[in-house]
Amino acid sequence: MNSLSSEIQPLLSYYDNLLRRMTIRDSGPKFKVGEALSSVASFYERLRYAIDYKKEHLLRRNAIERILKRNLWEKGEGDVKVLGEALLKELTWAKYIKNNFYPLTKINELSGIISKYLVLSRNFAIEFGVRGDIKWKDWLMGVCSCEIEESLDPEVSSVDVLSMAVESWFEKKFNWVDGGLTVDEKEDELAIAIHRSLIRGDESQNAYYMVRRLYKNWNLVKIDEVEKNIDYIYKICLRIRKSLASPIQSRLYRFVQKEVSAFQVLKCLIDENPEAAKEIFRDPQKLTLKVSEVCDERYSEISSRVNRGIIRSVIYIFVTKIVLAIAIEVPYELYFVKHLSYLPIVSSIAIPLLFVFLVTATIRKPGEDNTRRIIDLIQDFVYVRDTREKTDFTLVTRRKGLTYNIFTTVYLVIFVLIFSFISYGLAKVGFDIVGIGIFFIFLSLILLFGYRVKFSASELNVIPKKESLASNFFTNLTLPFLDLGVWLSDKFTSLNFFILFFDFLIEAPLKNIMGILDEWGNYLRERREEAVEIPVER
Repeated sequence: MNSLSSEIQPLLSYYDNLLRRMTIRDSGPKFKVGEALSSVASFYERLRYAIDYKKEHLLRRNAIERILKRNLWEKGEGDVKVLGEALLKELTWAKYIKNNFYPLTKINELSGIISKYLVLSRNFAIEFGVRGDIKWKDWLMGVCSCEIEESLDPEVSSVDVLSMAVESWFEKKFNWVDGGLTVDEKEDELAIAIHRSLIRGDESQNAYYMVRRLYKNWNLVKIDEVEKNIDYIYKICLRIRKSLASPIQSRLYRFVQKEVSAFQVLKCLIDENPEAAKEIFRDPQKLTLKVSEVCDERYSEISSRVNRGIIRSVIYIFVTKIVLAIAIEVPYELYFVKHLSYLPIVSSIAIPLLFVFLVTATIRKPGEDNTRRIIDLIQDFVYVRDTREKTDFTLVTRRKGLTYNIFTTVYLVIFVLIFSFISYGLAKVGFDIVGIGIFFIFLSLILLFGYRVKFSASELNVIPKKESLASNFFTNLTLPFLDLGVWLSDKFTSLNFFILFFDFLIEAPLKNIMGILDEWGNYLRERREEAVEIPVER
């Protein structure tokens, strides 16, 4: 019998504790909302999700942050209990959490979390507001949303425990030899890269993981302790933001991701049945069979994930195209051109969709060799192995120099030529300057979405895939559009017109109307119960 490693043992202990916590249920009164409005709220969330184009597994966390920020804007910071109750109510309406499940005391718990981060935000603004142009409130509300999600679903913290275990395993196998970083800086960068690889999370989730890592028992901290240690907490937050923004992070993530993605399969195996996992780990042969089974299940999900990505792309194109056509294209053409050109409108929908289908058509399920590699990595993690010499790795690239500068110049020339050639062709078939600009925006963003779907579908590929000549040519041809898509996505996320439109012109009135209707429903229900319970005099 193989001995279990020092990495797997604390992970199994965590799941034992989690199971005990999950079985403890408060017997008091539960938080409940009327379900008549749930279908409306749920439909709205799905529609907005398609427009915002966030990652699927971040849907609930993003909703918490968005609802919290909107309620802060509407209701202010005066009564955090109102904020906590409103948040719980909206999440229940939208079916992110169960109805009639959480005790009423959960409102106070969420209010306490919100208060903690609002105190941080105010103190940071007062004490450190002059130290650079840092928007702390939005960043802290993102971190706050992660702690709220963990309060509502303690299972999300399992990835944090797995991250620390994988980090220990990684450091036994690899030695990061690059200079220029302190030991603490390397430790922070590696922790973030591993956490990102396992959860495919966003900045807020990685930041919350690091806050908990650097400040012991952070989610048990009360407001008085926050105020007492504000300087220390500020230094921690600055340290985290510096690590997240480091240029080394993206290169480290690409290296780490190839090594630790396999442990997503391990997490699926344990999540499925923690008690059964203990028995499986005692027998390497059973583990091999179970890992193969989980891999097959995950591989079979690839096609459905790709299909969902295509559907979201279609919804995104049609909704945004309709809005842009009404707001910009049609008025421009009627005023300046004096007539409507239907070809540009149809083309800017059809061509981006065609490119999405071409990108997703290249996605293939991993093969048996990939599964064998995942099995090897998981067994190396689970069982004690003979000590081996570490593998050195470096992230220093030899990009500087004459050759690199020449390649950069050539690429810029190609970039300009491709856009100029396509612009000329579009103008010849009837596109005006506004139509050309919108076409490039649509094509670039949709291609970016398509490649992100492809990356998501290939996250379990631990063996590099060989690209065909045609696939390589298509990737190189679309690279300028991908660069433009990344730039548009990064620079204009906060200025997304459609998101602002949904948040303030649709969501805010919609949720307020739903709140009034919910109160009216409660009033009628109470009156009905009072009428029914009045004794009839004989």
